[in-house]
Amino acid sequence: MDKHYLIRELISDTQEIVTTVEDTFSALDKVQLYTRPAPNRWSVLECIEHMNIANAHYISQFDVKLPAAKPTMNANEFKPGLMGNYFVKMIKPKSDGRIPSPMKTMKKFIPEMKLNDNTIRNFLADQQSILKALELSKRLDLNKIKITSAIGPIVTFKLGDAFRFLIGHNQRHVIQAKKVLENL
Repeated sequence: MDKHYLIRELISDTQEIVTTVEDTFSALDKVQLYTRPAPNRWSVLECIEHMNIANAHYISQFDVKLPAAKPTMNANEFKPGLMGNYFVKMIKPKSDGRIPSPMKTMKKFIPEMKLNDNTIRNFLADQQSILKALELSKRLDLNKIKITSAIGPIVTFKLGDAFRFLIGHNQRHVIQAKKVLENL
């Protein structure tokens, strides 16, 4: 797949996430943000905090690896990795908004009950960091830079797959948060 097309698509997806969070969740009151639709379901704010935890895992690697990577103008193609493609297909919502495979959240990614008023602001700041990393990646080889998955070093992603996975994960949980709001 064309690297530049992929990056434009990922930037557009991230901008859409930002718009949805700003337009749909930023104006909510605390009751709407903190209320769970059921005892075993997350609130809107818990969905967003979960994304903050996952975003931090990937952004910290982007911040270290991307500035240190050598620019290349020859790598215009991105070939998804086998594991990367598998995980992206599991996490990324379908074009009609359906969530593919339901999955259990790893304990380290479960949001704490002590959420704060900075959760949405932190999420939006993380999205700006992701957009900057995507811009920086325009001059890099998305196939060569390796990013450790949230599962741990047993699974690594090519940079392009890491972006695809992370942004798909964010899309998934924005849809989840919207459904929570609909069910309140």
